[in-house]
Amino acid sequence: MKLIDVKKLLDDNGYTYTQTIVSSRAEFYRQKGFNSSKDTGAFILLSIPNPNHQIDIQIIFNDVTENPDFIDLEFGGYWCELFDCEENYVAQELLTEIEGIVNGSTHVIFASIFKKGIHWRWCGKYVDLPDAEKNNMDSFHNHVAKIKSPKSWWKRLIGRTNVYEIFNWKSYERIVK
Repeated sequence: MKLIDVKKLLDDNGYTYTQTIVSSRAEFYRQKGFNSSKDTGAFILLSIPNPNHQIDIQIIFNDVTENPDFIDLEFGGYWCELFDCEENYVAQELLTEIEGIVNGSTHVIFASIFKKGIHWRWCGKYVDLPDAEKNNMDSFHNHVAKIKSPKSWWKRLIGRTNVYEIFNWKSYERIVK
């Protein structure tokens, strides 16, 4: 799927977005807390702004050519991994992911370790759907309860500081412990 196709999909479905050129892929991911990338090339980023908090939907392309290829969709550090999707289904999957995020049914926990900056630890996507087989909100609530519980004596002894970002489109909470 190309940039022009994604823009048309967003326009046809009423999503507003901004287009920016990110000068260094390595720096972009380093700032998000991911391991360094050797790819320092520039790329195009489409962002759907979130009116509720600072976590936007980001649509990532492979370079800055006139009509680059779509790579993936990211929501607050969580990769939707659409790069594995078959070409025939990319548009529908992209739209489904965006709709799930914007309607608030997609919840994310982004966990990182704080030491001389943020370093990614793990992240998880949880979906609140009427279909009981696809709904994993029990797991989400269990993780949140564990995150909010007091630090064990062992974790206090180790002295590591974890940062948890818990969010969906409508709400955002950051817990440092």
